[in-house]
Amino acid sequence: MTRSILIVLVACTCFTGLAQQRTSSPYSFFGLGQQTFRGTIENRSMAGIRTYSDSIHINLRNPATYGNLKLTTYTVGSVHTETWAETASENESYDSTTIEYVSIGVPLSKKAAFGFGVIPFQSVGYKLGTLNDEIYTNFEGEGSLNRAYFGIGYQLSEGLNIGGELRYNFGQEVNSSSVVLADVQFGSNEINETDFSGVSYNFGMHYNTLLNNKYEFQASATYTPESDITGDNFRTLSTIILSGPDSEVIIDSNEFEIPREKFKIPSEISLGIGFGERLKWFAAAEYTLQGTSSTTNRSFAPTNATFTDATSYKFGGYYIPDYNSISSYWSRATYRGGIRYEETGLQLNGEDINEFGISFGIGIPVGQRGAFSNANIGFEYGQRGTTSSGLIKENFFSISLGLSLNDRWFQKRKYN
Repeated sequence: MTRSILIVLVACTCFTGLAQQRTSSPYSFFGLGQQTFRGTIENRSMAGIRTYSDSIHINLRNPATYGNLKLTTYTVGSVHTETWAETASENESYDSTTIEYVSIGVPLSKKAAFGFGVIPFQSVGYKLGTLNDEIYTNFEGEGSLNRAYFGIGYQLSEGLNIGGELRYNFGQEVNSSSVVLADVQFGSNEINETDFSGVSYNFGMHYNTLLNNKYEFQASATYTPESDITGDNFRTLSTIILSGPDSEVIIDSNEFEIPREKFKIPSEISLGIGFGERLKWFAAAEYTLQGTSSTTNRSFAPTNATFTDATSYKFGGYYIPDYNSISSYWSRATYRGGIRYEETGLQLNGEDINEFGISFGIGIPVGQRGAFSNANIGFEYGQRGTTSSGLIKENFFSISLGLSLNDRWFQKRKYN
């Protein structure tokens, strides 16, 4: 009964989460949106590293790690983010609360397991405008690219796993722009709606070995080839007037079907190594390179945006005071932390848009002592962008909550 309730809960959460606006950043206007997914709450709390793997948690960034799973694992996470934006002369704040992921991992044997789920991984959400005696402008956008995936991992030899993941990418983005000039009778509004769909792949390797039966060394490598995603475009052009400071009234409108476009989902390669004392502490460093220089802006985007390849540097890990403590509940908790620096590959007005983040979190056991389920809470503070060249600098703080619940499937009964 519990298993059935969990499956229904995960399915409902999935469809609810896809409809939510995941970002309010003006930088999400460019390309296909802002990449927001950084793994499970456990990963996010360690700066998003994908190097670490164990037998009771799902690692959504490297499919090879499924081969380490020993229990069926359900995991779901949500994130609330507060953002404070500023230019050289103004400032504003906005927030968003979203479902981050839903996933299930199922062991097939001692050496293999598979997983499936849904991840909203790229988002659009912004509202910008100007109102003065000469001009009124209003630019709005919302939507997200989502990913339904199926991955499988296999233990090729002692400590060495390989894995692959099939992804179906889908979603919708809507962008609206309005302009009214003071000395012109009518203004204009243009709405561009794009429905996306396409398939991509992710491949991974993971290595884990014990040193002196106490310390462990882990290494991770993933590769995502460049892939295409199709955009079916629809455009609505309207004549408008203003009935108030920011109230638009449509006079007439016409709908157009724009030719189908192909967009690029960039390639990605990541390499990471980590070292620690088993069930005590672990630290890892990771490097990621994305081929975002192949990104193309949509037809209505301004020409001041260009793309280069993106890179990220991450360092994170965890600490457990006493995994087997009987007297102290908090000694059995997992304390996580990390720091990251990302060159996003986006250039505006000649300025690189970079991002920095520092994170920490805690994983607390759920259920009776000896159970493997846990709840995870994470926090992150970061900065994005710059106030130079008329751009926007964003400071953000996020609180995340995740559940990782374990069960046994396909276990033979000893008694009828």
